Amino acid sequence: MRHRARQLHLPAVIFTFDHSPRRILDPGNFPGAITLPDEKFRLLFDSGVDWVVFRPFDRQFAVIYSQDFVQQILVEQLQTRAAFVGFNFGFGFNREGTAQSLADQLHEKGIECQVLQPVQLDGVTVSSTLVRKAVQSGDLALAHHMLGRPHSLSGVVVHGEKRGRQMGFPTANLLLENIGKVIPPRGVYQTLVDTATGRFPALTNIGVRPTFDRHQLLLEAHLLDFSGDLYSQTIRVQFLHRLREERRFPSMDALIGQIRIDLAEVRQRMTSSASS
Repeated sequence: MRHRARQLHLPAVIFTFDHSPRRILDPGNFPGAITLPDEKFRLLFDSGVDWVVFRPFDRQFAVIYSQDFVQQILVEQLQTRAAFVGFNFGFGFNREGTAQSLADQLHEKGIECQVLQPVQLDGVTVSSTLVRKAVQSGDLALAHHMLGRPHSLSGVVVHGEKRGRQMGFPTANLLLENIGKVIPPRGVYQTLVDTATGRFPALTNIGVRPTFDRHQLLLEAHLLDFSGDLYSQTIRVQFLHRLREERRFPSMDALIGQIRIDLAEVRQRMTSSASS
């Protein structure tokens, strides 16, 4: 798209929605976003395009007919000269429009349209559905392979019960209820945490802390070789590998012993990764 834009001496523009239409049309079955709007914007803009246009998706927009979308949005508002869409693109009321019908309508108006073929890895077509399933099952390597980057969760660090600090492993805590993103299963992970002062390897737990009879879903990240205060700061946690499932321990001492084992595994994986 950028190459064709340069040939035509026009800006390269991505038009997309701020949220997945499923979030509005079928909220009860929406499994969560892969990227939130700010993350999505950054990733798209970093691809080297000139503009990213976010159109809020609402029920009013959902009933626009496909031909009206083409005329009002693509032709009149965006003044499109060349369009690029995926092979499974659907648009308009009840997704009546397809990639091929879009190409046909645009060609009638003298506008180019290229339908892009599926991206495949190991013979499998990459899709948001497969990415979500990989994240939800804890297969972070597969999710990373399909995304081209680690799956991540971001949020503002909140105060916890200070149990990690009492055990010698202070954590940065994120509330996960209503976060809006697809969340890996409860368990312990090797992660990277991006902060305002840099990126740090971390041991991260997603769960409800059954050893202490808690029930609120929480992310707790213990940053290695970090000292400082992250309260009220926004961090991003990138998931690299699932070490084990969350489980209840008979005592705090037993939990501390397992955390030390988990930390040793994280450091060993860091060393192996650095030498490979």
